[in-house]
Amino acid sequence: ERATPAQARSYGQAMHAAMRALRDCRHPTVALIKGICVGGGLELAISCDLRICGESSRFGVPVNRIGGILDYPEISTLIELVGRATTLEILLEGRVFDAAEAKEKGLVTRVVPDDQVEQAAYASARRIADGAPLSNRWHKKFARRLLDQQPLSAEEFDEGFANIATADYQEGYQAFVEKRPPQFTGQ
Repeated sequence: ERATPAQARSYGQAMHAAMRALRDCRHPTVALIKGICVGGGLELAISCDLRICGESSRFGVPVNRIGGILDYPEISTLIELVGRATTLEILLEGRVFDAAEAKEKGLVTRVVPDDQVEQAAYASARRIADGAPLSNRWHKKFARRLLDQQPLSAEEFDEGFANIATADYQEGYQAFVEKRPPQFTGQ
């Protein structure tokens, strides 16, 4: 319940911790969205790296209809995902919109037929898991770092070449040469 500022703060702290855990997870995260995705569900979904939904899914942040607001961390995450103008449109209008519009706004990664949402999300997760885990972690880290407007340090730039020294890179290269699936170990 969020009937008092103290309760709202407690809820917000729990939501922020959950969003941070998804965002900062070193492994890629995929949100599987079926049906309505508003409020807290949307806040968690936008914290994931990829979002896959069904055609009948609906999205929005209609909190202005009850006098509510999103906190800074939620707004920041939404701005990073869809930009300031689209974030303000979503918040100020308080409209609930369909999956096609969510895709157009960049809120979701992929829209599939409703009866294929689970299959598509699990297939995406499988393709990610079949890739080199260190490569996935670096890509996620680099994409997050590039949101920061500070110039890259020489050490950060050089980290982009560190994968060459990994066992996974050697395995991937050898598997390519031998025309076989790689067996990555995360080393």
